[in-house]
Amino acid sequence: MKLLNQNDRLKIIEWVIIVATPFIPLLFSFPYRINLFLAWEGAFRISMGEIPYRDFGTPVGYVFWILPAIFFKIFGPYVITLLKVQVFINIISNFLFTRIFKQLKLDVGARIVALIVFVLSYTLFNFWPWYNHFVFVLEMASLLFALKVVAETERKKLILYSFLSAAFAGLTFMTKQDTGGFALLFSGAIILFASLKKKQFLSILTFAGSYLFVMALLIVPFLGYDFQYWFNYGQPPHFSRLTIFDLIDEFLGASKWIKFYLVLIIGILFYRINNNWKAVFDTQIFIPFFIGLFILFQASIIQVTSYTPLDGNIYFHSIIAGIVLLQIDKKILFRRNWSLFIIICLVGLWWSNVFWVRNIRSKVKPFFDKTEENVVSKNTYVLENDTSKMKRSNWLIPDIKSFKGIKIPEETETGIHKILAMPVIKHSNDNLKVLNMSELTQLAYEIPYKTEKGTQHPLWYHHGVAFFDREVEYFCKKIGNEEYDLILFQDIPDLNNFYPYDVRDCIIRNYEYKFKFLAPRIPEESYIEVYVKKTNQNE
Repeated sequence: MKLLNQNDRLKIIEWVIIVATPFIPLLFSFPYRINLFLAWEGAFRISMGEIPYRDFGTPVGYVFWILPAIFFKIFGPYVITLLKVQVFINIISNFLFTRIFKQLKLDVGARIVALIVFVLSYTLFNFWPWYNHFVFVLEMASLLFALKVVAETERKKLILYSFLSAAFAGLTFMTKQDTGGFALLFSGAIILFASLKKKQFLSILTFAGSYLFVMALLIVPFLGYDFQYWFNYGQPPHFSRLTIFDLIDEFLGASKWIKFYLVLIIGILFYRINNNWKAVFDTQIFIPFFIGLFILFQASIIQVTSYTPLDGNIYFHSIIAGIVLLQIDKKILFRRNWSLFIIICLVGLWWSNVFWVRNIRSKVKPFFDKTEENVVSKNTYVLENDTSKMKRSNWLIPDIKSFKGIKIPEETETGIHKILAMPVIKHSNDNLKVLNMSELTQLAYEIPYKTEKGTQHPLWYHHGVAFFDREVEYFCKKIGNEEYDLILFQDIPDLNNFYPYDVRDCIIRNYEYKFKFLAPRIPEESYIEVYVKKTNQNE
């Protein structure tokens, strides 16, 4: 049997990293995370046959929920199914990342280093699905096919790759508008550059026509269902999150890594062109540097327009790492085992902070913490008041089917069982009406009850984001008419009307408060309040 050569061994290592690392989160039990309620409910509703905008409104596109809905059909509507969804998404994102740099002709050894950066800085962070992550995966797919257009000469393949790039750009926009807009500009600019270089415009015309066609397919079927009201393109009652001051403030007042990479990329570009400015338009120079500069530009905007999670734009680290490696991969012997091992160890050291802080520090600290009483030191000179650092020592895996394998506070589990034991639930029939303004959207499966449907029903209730004055009036009217048998309202005092307090006032006036319990979130200052009709004296 012929032994594998070094190149083949490195390719096998690359594929192992692509496929294996996304499964790592499945080896652990994770606490319930904020915003999972939204990923779960959108997937649950679609898996039950509901149609976006017809049965529920959302200010963002609906593409994000399609894949989780399919997984719910296969594995069941459990929170842990969302972990499995993200395993699949992360395998695809790892694959797309490596194919992009393979298309840029980055050597396999250097590609592994860039992939390690991508895994440590991005895919291992994102083990729960969220649209601000999924939208970048779709953008990478659009970029990959745009790069294939640059390299292709055969007419049929040019048309195919241009169409696929446009299709994924459209899917990107119908996942999240800001990154979707960047995907259109990103891929469109690369295909336009390729068309100008080749002096043929079939590619860019195909891209433009395909984008319009795909967007029509994704939008036109929903125009009769209040789509123009719900989908946020800056129209009232929505507003644009893009403000010049916020962009300038975030860029100049923070963004240290983005500014460092910007200086680095421009410095390398000046070195490459060596005062020959025409060399900028050489394909081997223009494409990688355009990608690097565009990603930095995009990251600087996204951190303002998509501010949750705080590290939602962190993909720029790995993209820039790949671009830099592309400039030096012929100078460093990445194919040699010893040099590749050393570089991978250095990359691990670079990203050690996250794994140290989250997984190791608390376990190691007791062996070193010998601080004497009344000694003021780095660890004791400030009193600890940050509730976001509360311990999860009382979080457990509950005896609740939809939460199997997922930790929630013990008090939350008790509260859920208390709800399930209420007479209004036990004596209910299929017509139970529930208004669930809480993060426990899984109760639609546990109780169960039918989710409310209609063009005036938002998927979530964040006032000013997915819930507006029209909805306040609509729900207050239904509450005043006592149309609900059970109402849950989550009070999150640290957030700005995440659940609308105007509606809570209507609930308090018209319904009887029964009890409250701790919500599954950190900081632990959020409570879910339970209300029933005042006429239900036997509750």
